[in-house]
Amino acid sequence: MKKSLKTRLILTYAAVALVTVLAALLVVRFRSSQSLRNLVIDQQVEELSVMVEDYYTAKQSLDGFVYYYLASILRTGEESPFIKQPWGSDPGEIRGISGLVNGEGVTLLPTQNLPVGVVVPEAWLEGARQVEIDGKVIAWVLIDEKSLELSRSEEIFMERVNLAIAIAAGAGFLAAVLMGTVLASGIIKPIRKLTEASEKVAHGALGQQVEVRSGDEIGRLGESFNQMSTDLARADSERKRLTADITHDLSTPLQIISGYLEMYENGDINLNAQQLGIIKTELENLRRLVGDLTVLTQAEGGGLEILLSPVEPNHLLEQVAQAYLPIANQQRVDLRLELEETPLLINADEGRMLQVLKNLMENSLRHTPPGGVITLASKIGSQVELSITDTGDGIAPEDLPLIFDRFYQTDKARTGLKGKMGLGLAICKALIELQGASIRAESQGLGQGASIIITTQRA
Repeated sequence: MKKSLKTRLILTYAAVALVTVLAALLVVRFRSSQSLRNLVIDQQVEELSVMVEDYYTAKQSLDGFVYYYLASILRTGEESPFIKQPWGSDPGEIRGISGLVNGEGVTLLPTQNLPVGVVVPEAWLEGARQVEIDGKVIAWVLIDEKSLELSRSEEIFMERVNLAIAIAAGAGFLAAVLMGTVLASGIIKPIRKLTEASEKVAHGALGQQVEVRSGDEIGRLGESFNQMSTDLARADSERKRLTADITHDLSTPLQIISGYLEMYENGDINLNAQQLGIIKTELENLRRLVGDLTVLTQAEGGGLEILLSPVEPNHLLEQVAQAYLPIANQQRVDLRLELEETPLLINADEGRMLQVLKNLMENSLRHTPPGGVITLASKIGSQVELSITDTGDGIAPEDLPLIFDRFYQTDKARTGLKGKMGLGLAICKALIELQGASIRAESQGLGQGASIIITTQRA
C-alpha cells in the first residue's frame, strides 16, 4: 500500500534524525571515554614527573629512582591509584605508562618489552612526555594508551555518562520526530488545500482561491494557483462572451443577406442598387471579421511573415496623419504631430507597423468627441517611443490590463462600430511583439483620454 506524502516525510525525517543521533552518540561516547583516559594518563604523568623532579633535584641523578619509587609507595601503606597490581620484587605496571627512561635513554621503570637498565631505541622516544629541569631533559615517560584499564569507579562513572548521553540522544530523537511531524503537517496542509481546490477546478468550478500564509515556495505556489484560477475564470467568462459576440456579429449580417435573398426568390422585391449596397456592406463586415480572426491567429501562432528593415518612424506617423486628416476634420477633431527632430530609424516591418498605427488611429477617432485632440508623437530616449494620445473617453483602471486581450471591449453595451469584436488592439499587440517591440496603454481614468505607446529599439 502506498504511503501518504505526510507519512513519507515523517519517516524520512525520523530516519535522518536517527542516523544523526546515533552518529552523535557514538562520537560523544568515544570522546568522553578518550577524555577520561587522557585525564588519567595526564595525572599519572604529572605524579611520576613530580617524583622524578624531586628525586633528581635531591640527588642530581636518577640512579636508584626505582627503589625510591617503591619505598614511597610502601611508606604510604596503600597502593598507588595508578598501579595495576602491588609492586613486589618485580615492579607492577603503571596504568597507561609503559616505562620511564632517563636522559641517557636507559630504562628506570620497565617498559612492556624492556627490563630496567636497558637502552631504549630512539624511535621509542617519539611521542614520549619529556621531564625537564632548567631546560634539560632528565627523563622520558613512555605512554601506551592501549594498556590503560579503567578502575571500577571510573567504569561506573563512564556507565553513568553513557546512560546520560543515551537518555539525551533518545530525547533528542523524539523531539526531532515531533518537529518532523509538525513540519510535515505544515507542508501537507496547504498542499492538501491546493489539491482540493484543483479538483474543484478540474470539475468546472473555476475561480477557486486558497489562503496564502507564507512567502516560501508553498506560498508562491498558492499565489500562482490563485492567479491561474482567476485567469481561468476570466478566460471562461471571455469564452462565453466571445461565443455570444461571434454569434451576434456573424448572425446579424447573415440574417440581413438571407432575408433579402429570400424576398428576392419569393418575388417580393427586385434588388435595386441600394439593396445590393446593403448586402455588399454586410458581406464586407463578414469578410473583415473573418480576416481579423485569421490575422490574429497567424500572428499569435507564428505563421505570419514579418520582414524587418530600417524604417523612419516620423514618416510612418506623417502618413497616418495625412490619411486620417479628412476624417478628423469631419468629426471636428484636432489632429496634431509632435515629432522628434533628430533623425532616427527603427527596425520594423513597414506595412505591419502602418497597419498597427492605422488601427490605433481609428480607435482614437472612435472614442474622441468633437472638439477633442489626437496627437501623434515620436520620442527618443534609451529607446524609441511612438505614441497616439487622445482626449477622448479614457480607460477605467480595471480595464487597462485587459484592453489588449482578445475580444475584450471596454464598451460592455457594444455601442461601438458595427462589426467590431474587440480584436483590433489584440492584433496590434501581436504584430508589435512579432517585430521585437512592446505596446502599452496609459490613462488617468474615464473621461481623461488615453495614450497607446509603442516602444522599440533604434536601428
